[in-house]
Amino acid sequence: MKRKILFLIAALLLILAGCSSKPATSLDGNSGSDGQSTNDGTTEDTTDSDDDQSQQDDAELTDVSLLDYFLPDGSSAHYKGEGNEFAELDITVARPAEDYVVIHENNGGSFIQKVFKVEGDEIQVLQEEPMEIEAAIPTPAELDAMEPQRIYLKGPIAVGTTFDDWKIVETDVAVTTPYQQFEDAFVIEQTSEDFVNRIYFVKGIGEVKRESIMEQENEPDFVVLSLLETVTQP
Repeated sequence: MKRKILFLIAALLLILAGCSSKPATSLDGNSGSDGQSTNDGTTEDTTDSDDDQSQQDDAELTDVSLLDYFLPDGSSAHYKGEGNEFAELDITVARPAEDYVVIHENNGGSFIQKVFKVEGDEIQVLQEEPMEIEAAIPTPAELDAMEPQRIYLKGPIAVGTTFDDWKIVETDVAVTTPYQQFEDAFVIEQTSEDFVNRIYFVKGIGEVKRESIMEQENEPDFVVLSLLETVTQP
């Protein structure tokens, strides 16, 4: 049993430490018509021009929508921890360049720098490494040199969307945190034989809750939570 608990804690720390360019698509998955009617009742093929405009519009819609799942530049937040000493978190958020977000996360045991980039219909993780607590935000040149490591989030934001070993399992979910009650969260989930990890997202903030659950035979589930408690914005 002790080995299982240690395994869960290790898995949780991976989440606490961190969840190729593709065509841009609308996050709601909607698409439009490829042609338009003419005065004589026939249909004129406007695929090329419409596609160019559609891709531009979708790119703008997607990028703005995905960036909404991070706090604004200069914000900070504190998460109350339950079940493990490293579940309590402090984060700061920076947006040093267009489409990039850098989060510094301190869980009392490690100081992690996470670098994200919005690319088409997904948020990529470019860096997720322990750093010195006084680490500087990467320069634009350093950001451009980074390569994707995994996908943090992918559209459309709808039940069934999968990326890496995560899946969106619920939308429009009510979730209670010390900060406030939210009514419109969505949940991504990662499952294994012994445990389930979930992250709850809210537009305008991002992560509001992290949850790791390990089922134990003849014992209550072992649960570790990180819950949004305070937010400070510039």
